[in-house]
Amino acid sequence: MLLLGRIFAALISGALLAQAYSLNPFWPLAWLAPIPLLIAAIGASRLGAFAYGALAGVVSMALIALYFMGIAGLVPVLIITLSKALAWGAIASAVRAAARAAPTWAAVFVFPALLAGIDTVTAATSPHGSAGALAYSQMDFIPFIQIASLGGAPAITFVVALFASMVAFLFAKRAWVSALAPTFIIAGVLSYGVFRVPMVEPSTPSGPARTINATLIAGDQFEGVPDDWRYVWNAYTPQIERAADEGRRIIILPEKIAHLEPGDRAAAIEQLAEIARRRDVMIVAGADDEPENARFNRAFVFTAAGWASYDKRHMIPELESHFALGAAHLIFEYEGVRYGVAICKDMDFADLGREYAGVDVMLVPAWDFVDDAWLHSRMAILRGVESGYAIARSARNGMLTVSDAYGRVLQQAPSGPQTAYNVAMPTRGPGATIYARFGDVFGWLTVALAALLIGWTILARRRAGLGD
Repeated sequence: MLLLGRIFAALISGALLAQAYSLNPFWPLAWLAPIPLLIAAIGASRLGAFAYGALAGVVSMALIALYFMGIAGLVPVLIITLSKALAWGAIASAVRAAARAAPTWAAVFVFPALLAGIDTVTAATSPHGSAGALAYSQMDFIPFIQIASLGGAPAITFVVALFASMVAFLFAKRAWVSALAPTFIIAGVLSYGVFRVPMVEPSTPSGPARTINATLIAGDQFEGVPDDWRYVWNAYTPQIERAADEGRRIIILPEKIAHLEPGDRAAAIEQLAEIARRRDVMIVAGADDEPENARFNRAFVFTAAGWASYDKRHMIPELESHFALGAAHLIFEYEGVRYGVAICKDMDFADLGREYAGVDVMLVPAWDFVDDAWLHSRMAILRGVESGYAIARSARNGMLTVSDAYGRVLQQAPSGPQTAYNVAMPTRGPGATIYARFGDVFGWLTVALAALLIGWTILARRRAGLGD
């Protein structure tokens, strides 16, 4: 392959990766995106492989850079772009070295191990959790994402990358042996997914799977977080009353619908508590709650028996730095169903999602950024696949969604001014998964595998006396 051909291959991979990492990805492209880059890198010089990878990494930011810039500003976007360039440059270099020095049946695993390993380390260290993982590009491929119930998001990334690596080695090395293990792994993963997802809603000993009638309400007509809670309550109360009249048992409002100040918060809380008692319903509502001692991004849960609250545990850097961090999860039973509560960005973190293993349904007030409505809702939905529960998510400037424990979106609607969306939430699923019990064991194994394969490659090169 000539120089211009390799540059073109890197650009093609970068463009396809940009779509795969975008706010509205098309899942097949993620499987194909790395192939041209890997083929170009395998036959390139050491410096060339790094340069092609870095070019693809920079281009991969093309469709999401403006979104990041609107939220975080120019400097973070430049840092992310640089990190993408360095990461993809290093990955391409490692694949090229392994292809030259290690047996092809082993070298084919370098790319998936590195990509899944990077996602694992990022999820464990980033203030944004698993955001940016390639795994989220696959959320419309329902049978495939079932592997998350075994190995989490890194397992999804690993298998997608394994396919690309297998095809690249077949083209660049003509090594059919490199396809044997990947073929069996990919076929096994897809077979597992097909058999795991029930064709119909699963049954229980007492009959068909239960659903519960609920209403998701979002009011995009409000600017920011209003200080006048009465104005907000007056807008939401008729919708809550109407939902109760229609027999809805649970009403979920978005995140931070109003600011509750120290001198007036008790009256605001009591007003919603009174409706819950009088109508015998559950109301979940997010608020910027400021008691005397601190300020919390809080979700209140009101029922006829009283109320409880949950404090958000993962804040958006800078935008939510004035909030105190929550310290505990909230799990409770209501009418025979176990519920958990989390708020928006909390669901970007798989470790928090695992804390709720064993609940039937997660209730999630949220507030998105309009453009990320699809992606951010699907990030939350993957937590349900990983840990075995349904999710009802009500987002301002986003998507109102109900999903089951297999990641199937059962109902969804865009938010808008005075949106009230009646839904039927599933209340039975497969229960706690292997991933919920053992956590990111697979992800950390990919880190170890990447280190092992790179070490093997270095030793093999030295023994063979290979230069550039």
